[in-house]
Amino acid sequence: MEVVRRRISYNKLGKVADIFSGLAHPTRLEILEIMEDGKIYSVGEILSQLEIDPTLLTHHLSKMKHIGILKSAKEGRNVYYQLAMPEITDVLDCIQNCKIKH
Repeated sequence: MEVVRRRISYNKLGKVADIFSGLAHPTRLEILEIMEDGKIYSVGEILSQLEIDPTLLTHHLSKMKHIGILKSAKEGRNVYYQLAMPEITDVLDCIQNCKIKH
């Protein structure tokens, strides 16, 4: 039996799976789409572009931050978010180009 050599380490595959898990929700993909320009956004700015309850948005932002997709900074009472890994937006290109059957 021939051993197949992996191109990506098992450890890295686990981290990638965590990232995909963190994106596995339509709202999180919308957040990623909003933030793909690399700018810093307040929660209010993100909220103004989504039809979502503020508490639910906070949940999604926290999950994305915990996984490492986003980073945040607090300034007074405001929290600002930015992509921590800008290359993650390549996933959006992949999704756009995928042929998904309805």
